[in-house]
This record gives sequence, C-alpha cells and structure tokens, in this order.
Amino acid sequence: MEFETNPCIRCGKERIKGKVKFINTDSRKTKLTMYVCPDRECQKIVEAELAAKEERKLALTNRRTHYPPKKKSN
Repeated sequence: MEFETNPCIRCGKERIKGKVKFINTDSRKTKLTMYVCPDRECQKIVEAELAAKEERKLALTNRRTHYPPKKKSN
C-alpha cells in the first residue's frame, strides 16, 4: 500500500492519527479513523470552521425543503 499525504486544510502540517472507532452496520464492522492536526489550536479552529459549514448546509437544506403553504387564489 502506498503512503499518501494528508495535510491539514488550514496550516498544511501532516495530520496524525487520532481516535479510532468501530461502527456496526448491517452485520459488518466498519473502522472509522479520525485524523487530526498536531497543533491543538489549529485543530480547534478547523473543527469550528467545519461545524459552521455544516450548520450553514443544514440551514440551506431546511430552507429549501420547508416552504410555507401557498395561498389559494379566488
């Protein structure tokens, strides 16, 4: 297996392996590996930016799917 680089999206440093979780889905065990920036302050900023992006995405999706009912014309 060839090693690929995984740089931080903010500072460019090589990310390191963080938490490893195992998730059971449909009788299969899936390994989920979280990679983090070695600089803790940078990682906190990255997580805040990703949370803000996710919040904007959810708000846009909610706005798009929840239209108010149309008024009937006489």
